Amino acid sequence: MTAPTTLAEAKSWTWADYQARYDALAEADLTPDTLEAWLKDWNALEDALSEVESRLYVATSVNTADEAAEQELLAFSRDIDEPRRAASQKLKEKLLASGLSLPMIEIPLKRMKMEASVYREANLPRFTQLVELSNEFGKLCGAQSVEWDGEEKPLSALNPLMESSDRGTREKAYRAKMGRILADRAGYNSLWTRMYGLRQEIAREAGFATFTDYQYRAMGRLEYGPDQVAEFRDSIEEVVVPVVARLMADRRTRLGIDPLRPWDAFAPLPGEEPLKPYAEDPEFTAKAQAIFDDMGGPFPTWFKEMTDEGLMDLFGRKHKANGGYCTTFPLQRRPFIFQNATGTHDDVQTLVHEAGHCFHAYECFDIPFGLAQSPPMEFCEVASMGMEMLAQSRMNRFYDEKGAARASLQHLEKCLLFWPYMSVVDGFQHWAYASADGADPAACDAAWLDLDSRFMPWFDWSGMEDIRVTGWHRKLHIFEVPFYYVEYGMAQIGAFQVWANAQADDRAAIEKYLAGLKLGGSADLHGLFAAVGGSFDFSRESLRRLMDQAEAEVDRLRGVIG
Repeated sequence: MTAPTTLAEAKSWTWADYQARYDALAEADLTPDTLEAWLKDWNALEDALSEVESRLYVATSVNTADEAAEQELLAFSRDIDEPRRAASQKLKEKLLASGLSLPMIEIPLKRMKMEASVYREANLPRFTQLVELSNEFGKLCGAQSVEWDGEEKPLSALNPLMESSDRGTREKAYRAKMGRILADRAGYNSLWTRMYGLRQEIAREAGFATFTDYQYRAMGRLEYGPDQVAEFRDSIEEVVVPVVARLMADRRTRLGIDPLRPWDAFAPLPGEEPLKPYAEDPEFTAKAQAIFDDMGGPFPTWFKEMTDEGLMDLFGRKHKANGGYCTTFPLQRRPFIFQNATGTHDDVQTLVHEAGHCFHAYECFDIPFGLAQSPPMEFCEVASMGMEMLAQSRMNRFYDEKGAARASLQHLEKCLLFWPYMSVVDGFQHWAYASADGADPAACDAAWLDLDSRFMPWFDWSGMEDIRVTGWHRKLHIFEVPFYYVEYGMAQIGAFQVWANAQADDRAAIEKYLAGLKLGGSADLHGLFAAVGGSFDFSRESLRRLMDQAEAEVDRLRGVIG
């Protein structure tokens, strides 16, 4: 069976062209002898459509003001992706009903069974509406800018100023950025109310009382449920929050300030200047290349290939969507990095994070069956966050010895801060979709405040109460990818385990890391975490071990810094 092999061909096909191939697969005999070829033919169609969708999404990200790209993406969602979902569902049902399997797809089939069970054709137009609303969200964020020193600047341009050694500058930049976001409060609230309603409708159509129950199945979460996630948040509150509170109290003392305000979280200490990882744009990727050269293996070749082929859009500008991500172009067998670099150390961490996703994609391109190419998200983030941790011993490619220690200390502190913040985001989403008041923005503000007070009590928000309670507006995942956030918290455990292995034997840790990436989605989370030399364990005991490891490293790095 033929399928498009180039982007131009894939875009030229109408849905009728694709449908004929999906229909042929739906009518084909599925036997042990034909299973492998049938799976590969299906995967070829999915690759072509995924390539088109990824390209269109990137086009709307790199320029949120590109109306032609926006209309093309919306047309794809409406005219192709809607019927594609229905056609794919028929093939999923056919495969599941056959009882056929292969060793590599046994776990993916379990996840597919969960996902297929929530499918309802009546929900397809609702998914298209959510794509439209997600695009509205991107445009809202992408249009935000402020005037600074007589120039109009995108909000990302203020990030370096919030790491200034001058506290007044940090505060001014912080208030300017947050004030501009707050000016769109009504817009965020309107988008949330509409998205929330559609998601609850999707859940009810599929026979679920809440979107929470629906989404856990739709996401194929085999190994845990809402109760285990709630226990994870409780463990973070008990084990991690006290450690971070001590770090923040120590920071307040070292800065010689009281109270600690949000713009002080990562300010340079007295006598320090903000970290400057690179002076010019080409220097950024050249220094990152040096990190991957030092790691060896396939990493240098992969990263150079991405640089040479223009598979990265790294620097912030007006009308560029917020955040950072990695996506893939399956026909080209290449990944793509999107981020908003502004000259701070966060740029380095974001780039190596997304590069970890890219390296994962490179390994998965070689897996013969599409079902096994897609790892669970909890492990995808081990690939990215694990790469961040492996890079820490190589920060001398960007800085001198003390600067490298400062960079690693800043990264470690942000990792520790992340677990409480993740708990706020995840707790907010569980509250919202279980509450009768979840669609009410005022109730959402109150819920966010309660969670922020519980997990992140170290900042003084006096006079900025509106900014504090609307923190949920500033988290893209809440709007665009609901319930996709606890994965980062679980994956960070795996990343810390990779880091512990690297401290003992760097080369062996890298080899185990690659071994885990090669598995794609063919193993469950326990098997994937074990492959990289860790364990899928987010208990209090596991967190305590990681906190001991982290606090010892904080002390060591402070000794280097002096």
